[in-house]
Amino acid sequence: MPTPGIELTGVNHVVTMVKETQRSMDFYCGLLGFKQIPSMVDNENITWLQLPSGVMLHLIETDEAPVRPENVHHAFEVQDFDAAWKTLEANGVPVERDGIRHDGQRYIFFRDPDGTRVEICTPSGFKST
Repeated sequence: MPTPGIELTGVNHVVTMVKETQRSMDFYCGLLGFKQIPSMVDNENITWLQLPSGVMLHLIETDEAPVRPENVHHAFEVQDFDAAWKTLEANGVPVERDGIRHDGQRYIFFRDPDGTRVEICTPSGFKST
């Protein structure tokens, strides 16, 4: 039974570490059907891709690919962002980072019991055409 105040509504995005962005874009876009969308953050090492369903894939270019623990996280959209944040606080879960992306999407990062980063966010304001 979920904790009252946190009602997840779907997967917002997943993150993967890549050594060569273009090679990975050829694979994810050319083969699997993602399309590149504008980045909603000021980080030139992150390329934003999106499926027609709206679920995004963020490619992070780094020599440490395929994985860098600090960048691995799961992002879930929530029904009521403020209620979810208050519920995390009430349960002693420290928020490590929060903000608003270029498209108006609000987000917070925290850790699960094993130290994996988790993000909850509002739906993206970006609309693909």
